[in-house]
Amino acid sequence: MKKTRWSPRSQRGQAIVLIAIMVAVLVGMAALAIDGSRAYTLRRNLQSAVDAAALAAADNLQQTRSYVQAEQAATAVFSANRRLNSAPACAPGYGTPGAGPLTVTCTYAEGTVLTQVVSALGAAGSRFTLTATRSLQLQFARILTNGAAPSLSAGATSGVNNLLYAPTLAALNQAGCGGVPGSAISVTSGGTLGIIGDVVSNGLISNLGSMEVGGDLYARCQASVPGASMMCYPSGNGPSCTYPDVLGVTRTGYTFPDPDYPPPVVVGGAQPKPASNVIIAPGTYAVDPAFNAGTCYFLAGGVYKWQGGYTNNNAFVSNELRPPDEPRFGDNTQLAVHQFWNVGTADCAGSAQVTAISGPNPVPNGGWAFVITSTRIGTFNGLPYTRESAPSMCYTVTANGSTRNIQIRVSNVPGATAYNIYAAPSGSCNGPFGLAEVLSVVGTPANNNTGGCPVYSGGGCSLGNEGIVLDATDLGPPFSPNAGASPGVIGSYPPAGQSAPLRNNLPNENADRAPPPGGDRANENQCNVVAGALTTCPGAITPGAVAFYIPSGGCLNASTGGDNYFFSGYQYNWMVVYEPGDANPPANTCANLMGAATDSAFIGLLYTPSASISIQKASTFRTDESGGIIADTITFSGQLPSIIGDPGDYGPAPQASRLTG
Repeated sequence: MKKTRWSPRSQRGQAIVLIAIMVAVLVGMAALAIDGSRAYTLRRNLQSAVDAAALAAADNLQQTRSYVQAEQAATAVFSANRRLNSAPACAPGYGTPGAGPLTVTCTYAEGTVLTQVVSALGAAGSRFTLTATRSLQLQFARILTNGAAPSLSAGATSGVNNLLYAPTLAALNQAGCGGVPGSAISVTSGGTLGIIGDVVSNGLISNLGSMEVGGDLYARCQASVPGASMMCYPSGNGPSCTYPDVLGVTRTGYTFPDPDYPPPVVVGGAQPKPASNVIIAPGTYAVDPAFNAGTCYFLAGGVYKWQGGYTNNNAFVSNELRPPDEPRFGDNTQLAVHQFWNVGTADCAGSAQVTAISGPNPVPNGGWAFVITSTRIGTFNGLPYTRESAPSMCYTVTANGSTRNIQIRVSNVPGATAYNIYAAPSGSCNGPFGLAEVLSVVGTPANNNTGGCPVYSGGGCSLGNEGIVLDATDLGPPFSPNAGASPGVIGSYPPAGQSAPLRNNLPNENADRAPPPGGDRANENQCNVVAGALTTCPGAITPGAVAFYIPSGGCLNASTGGDNYFFSGYQYNWMVVYEPGDANPPANTCANLMGAATDSAFIGLLYTPSASISIQKASTFRTDESGGIIADTITFSGQLPSIIGDPGDYGPAPQASRLTG
């Protein structure tokens, strides 16, 4: 057999093949390292930008309530984070979602595409689902592919204003579930209980009447609640619901945790039991005030710590600032039938008289018209905040001959420390009116003799009275109302008028929220910045707001013999009544009673996580003006409230925008 010898010549060409394979491997590794790193960086940057954009959209919506501005904010933040300088083409354009979601697709010149899917979910808040895509132009990896550029994407979902986190009605007790006896929420009488916002119960909901819920109903151990029907949110109308209304649903298996709100900070020292002084100050009260005897009390803004509890047997107590002679809604030449401070047995509403008298330095001849507002200065954190009520009814007078001075007399209204007098030289109650003079309250109004009120001179009314005479110094030419003048400046226009009463047997409502200088300037719909300037709600400060802090050992006893009308504010997270729970021991476990004589309201959240609340009368709550209730157990009896809850305006702010996906 012939042997075959190995020869180097027989291996010629094999090295070239091996080198080619190694070069391909090296190129592939370089492509993976370089283009893979580029892909990772682009994907990471896309994700960061889309996360920031989703949060920006939800945060902007909570501040502006404008979907268009929220969507624009998302695009702007995404562009800034991706350093995209050219404006994208967005189709079909920014807008407001309807019954279904709105999709907006924005395409940038360099190829990035941002898609926003925006959904309005009613009581469940609003949702922004954002997706960003961008193709990656390969470098080394092109030789390993067919040349196509891969597409990278990132997505994020944010949510905001979900009322589940700020329910109108929430019971924390688990009674009735898991073999535990009792009920967490009980409706023990007939009639209809109407609620705007979410209802959450960790225990059984027992309902002997009818319950209409404009929101979602979370019943932990019930698939359905007898007598409960779901309504449209936010209107409260019955279904079918038309956008922007959304029909609420019943959900089961959910447990609502105690939010563990901290107690409000009490500013002010020890205070004595209120006596005859109409205005009482915030601070710590060692004993129950036990208001009675048909008196009226005005609460200055601040936190009231009622160590011995709070009882109102037969008085009218409020922090509302109202004008004298509230006018009939829609006709400021007529007196409203129901004056706010004339409720029940309290007869404390102020009034005014305007007459022409003789005197030197006469005003110009002709007819004049006047309206009057109540004013006071509140303080928060040591800073002053001006409050000014809506205008009074209109008073007309003619100056001629020897009677060419104008005398104005005011029988005091609770809470006012001065009155702004506005004049219309046209003599018409349609105005325009301009600020002419300020009349200060002298002395200390008392409530121990209000039966003869109003009185314009002398001492027949313990609330007191004030007077001033206007002459040409105040009203001489060229006096003219000035629409451009700031509030409080001579010539400036008065605040907005009151809005319609909720029912025929109730006083007028305050003006609605509006951009300043319009809207409410005195009460629950007023907002100021920290420095005291007027601002559009929501804002940092609600001047004049109060908060009740009732520690263990005290209890809220708002009986059916008196009325309590309080509003809280943003500086207290709209907490109007606070009782500590287990998270802030010792917990208050008392049995709170809430009733009303005629006209009560608790505008803000009642938070008693370890204590029960029993609501015994419909007029405990003014329709559409209560931030809600969080309690251990809640019982409704007697005449049921028609609506409780306005968490959008007077409840604790829902959690801020957050990423949900």
